[in-house]
Amino acid sequence: MCRHIGYIGNRESINNIILAKKHSLIDMAFQPKEMENAKLNADGFGIGWSSNENRNKFFLYKNYMPIWNDPNLVSFAKNIKTDLMIGNVRSSTLLDNIGYQNSHPFTFENLLFSHNGYIENFEKNVKSKLLNLIDNKYFHILKGNTDSELMFLLLITIYKKNKNLINSILETLEIIFESSKAAMLNFIIAEYKNKQIKLYATRTALKLKPPSLYYQTNKNKNIYIASERLDNKKWIFVKNNSLIECTKDKLKILEIK
Repeated sequence: MCRHIGYIGNRESINNIILAKKHSLIDMAFQPKEMENAKLNADGFGIGWSSNENRNKFFLYKNYMPIWNDPNLVSFAKNIKTDLMIGNVRSSTLLDNIGYQNSHPFTFENLLFSHNGYIENFEKNVKSKLLNLIDNKYFHILKGNTDSELMFLLLITIYKKNKNLINSILETLEIIFESSKAAMLNFIIAEYKNKQIKLYATRTALKLKPPSLYYQTNKNKNIYIASERLDNKKWIFVKNNSLIECTKDKLKILEIK
């Protein structure tokens, strides 16, 4: 389980986007308000962002330690500005998969991916099914041993064939639902394509209650998507079985059927 934040909008420092808020990503790590399956998110964290200087890939800052223990985080966050980012603080479902390589988000080429949730009995019942569906040429990307990273590789495999991210997300969800007996699948995904950045998010689950998710838009046309409300301003709770698609000035919600 995790807490995560997505942002798309005007160029802001990462500090202003996720750390300077009343209920920041750090607060979500050591004092989450709406997380039902754990009390802390202390098993690593990560931040991924887009740079105007190089749009062809996403950049990562990750650590295996709790976010509140990183001595370089604030100075880094104050000096990096971006118009799109994803941040994640992690609570591992297994004690043996804590490490830098398992901290979210994950990235490959023009995609950035964060997952909040888990697949029940993943190692025993689901992992082999997903492995058989992933194209062999993407296994070199695999660095860790989480269900989340394998889902990302499955998404990449599908996306490279059909070139449409919404359809790829829906197909990935369908495969996981068919392969598992229970799962929580809250994704936040960023894409750079045709000189445009987009942000996507899902809130959905199979036979379980999906983790909380909210979104906020403001007068400056900045869009936030977060597991918990970052401040006391107006936030919209995302209904179950929702897929959000965001550009810099527009948010659209689709139903996951």
